[in-house]
Amino acid sequence: MNKSKIAGVLGTVLAFSPAIALAQGSQLLNLLGLIETIVSRLIPVLVAIALIYFIVGLIRFVIAGNEETRADGKKMMWWGIVALFVIVSIWGIVSYIANILGINANTTVTPPGVTGLGR
Repeated sequence: MNKSKIAGVLGTVLAFSPAIALAQGSQLLNLLGLIETIVSRLIPVLVAIALIYFIVGLIRFVIAGNEETRADGKKMMWWGIVALFVIVSIWGIVSYIANILGINANTTVTPPGVTGLGR
């Protein structure tokens, strides 16, 4: 990793650190809720894209006139299968870990707060 990438990542972290440090209570929960919403909507879209990629590869493989197009179709099918496997595996592993930890859609997490500040 070169210095400019490290500086960019460090700058981003430092830019958002006040927001993270002050994110107590409902602000933190709102941020986590937003991340959960984005991820839960993104997973089916990624699965659909991988499935469409596989189907396009299958169509190329079936209707190919020459061996090069047929090989490209086969390659697309393999990458579609790999993408589907990775997406569904990660989704399953996260669900399994959440199940072990007892986390479900109805679980509420109370973040720790700062007490005794004289207010």
